[in-house]
Amino acid sequence: MRKLALLLIPFAFAACTVSKPYLYYGNYSRSYYNVVKKQDEASRAQFKQSLERVFARSAEYSIPVPPGLYCDYALLMLEENRLPDAKRYFELEKSNWAESAMFVDFLIQRYQLGIEEGQ
Repeated sequence: MRKLALLLIPFAFAACTVSKPYLYYGNYSRSYYNVVKKQDEASRAQFKQSLERVFARSAEYSIPVPPGLYCDYALLMLEENRLPDAKRYFELEKSNWAESAMFVDFLIQRYQLGIEEGQ
């Protein structure tokens, strides 16, 4: 019985290790709430910064960006009239989350981002 207990101790410690997170949201929820509630330039800038932080940390941890965040960032790019950047982030959403392809294609069509620049 004592040998069994000694064999189980390493397994008990292994169960306590912290695993790598599957997705990293950072401060996304709070900053999204603020931008929707306040709808001012300061909260929009904070939201944009929060998304950029999530992108950086996700790359740092080698984990995927949560679904929908690239689309949120693309919509911010549309508000700033940065159409090529918006299309790039919509495409990133599609490539990372295939199930969003129909919705993202709709958004690209809706905002006429399928038109090549310079035409």
